[in-house]
Amino acid sequence: MLSSQALDRLALEFLEELEVEGRAAITAKRYGAYVSTFIDWLAATTATSRDAVALDTVDPERLRQYRLFLARRRDPDTGNVIGAGTRNLYQVALRNFLRYCRRRKLDAPDPDEHLQLAKERDREIRHLSRDEAVRVSAAIVLTDPSGLRDRAVVEMLFGTAVRVSELCAMTRRQVNLDRREAEVVGKGGKSRLVLLTTDAAHWLRRYLETRADESPWLFVSNRKDDDGVLRALSVRQVQRVVDQASRRAGLPFRVSPHWFRHTRLTALARHAGVETAQRIAGHSSLATTARYLHVTDERLRAAYDEAERKDRDG
Repeated sequence: MLSSQALDRLALEFLEELEVEGRAAITAKRYGAYVSTFIDWLAATTATSRDAVALDTVDPERLRQYRLFLARRRDPDTGNVIGAGTRNLYQVALRNFLRYCRRRKLDAPDPDEHLQLAKERDREIRHLSRDEAVRVSAAIVLTDPSGLRDRAVVEMLFGTAVRVSELCAMTRRQVNLDRREAEVVGKGGKSRLVLLTTDAAHWLRRYLETRADESPWLFVSNRKDDDGVLRALSVRQVQRVVDQASRRAGLPFRVSPHWFRHTRLTALARHAGVETAQRIAGHSSLATTARYLHVTDERLRAAYDEAERKDRDG
């Protein structure tokens, strides 16, 4: 089998294969970034220029060292070691890349054997109360140049339960404001219909009325592509919007965009039923959505125990 192929070239062909398979653009973009991190690390540890790094430098020992590198890596914003879930994102992308190489009969190590995923703890579903979510939205300064856009972003996250990656990948044509609905392309390229709350539709309409550009993206940044078209707002930019707004709102904890999804789905599971929440969430398994009922059960249990304590203490 061949093994001297340049990793940079193979990575590009891998991304082209993802495109042919119909994988979502945001998925291909992330896989490209994660594989690129591995190639950069490999170039640095082998004292080789990036374009000269070849597949034959990838062996089980290198993969072990890379896993150790990820386990020690720190988040540039917080300074904390990245969690198991984040490490697994890098490793899943690399596993898929190495599987692609092996399908092409290239001499790559077996990723299933040598790239075991880090064990994740059962993740707590972090969410906001309705009051907290409203406070975050109201904390956005509308007189700022990006104020209307940022308010619409937060209202859409809270009002549709879409993933932040789905929001950033949405185009204007996918939204029907009159019907308060939008088509979302989720994981695996699966399409689903989501509904907008009246607040989400109101703020999105106000934002879009200020747009004079021809960019197809629903939310845009100030940066332009090579054709002079405004680029889509990135996931990182949305994270900054939510983080800054939650700080202004005076919340005593850091909030991520995903909390708004959890907040909406928890309310849906409780008041409209878990099946409705599953359809809006785009979950393939009802068991995944059922976790949101557990959040409600925990709050009920806490309230029940508190009532018992007060009754006992007189």
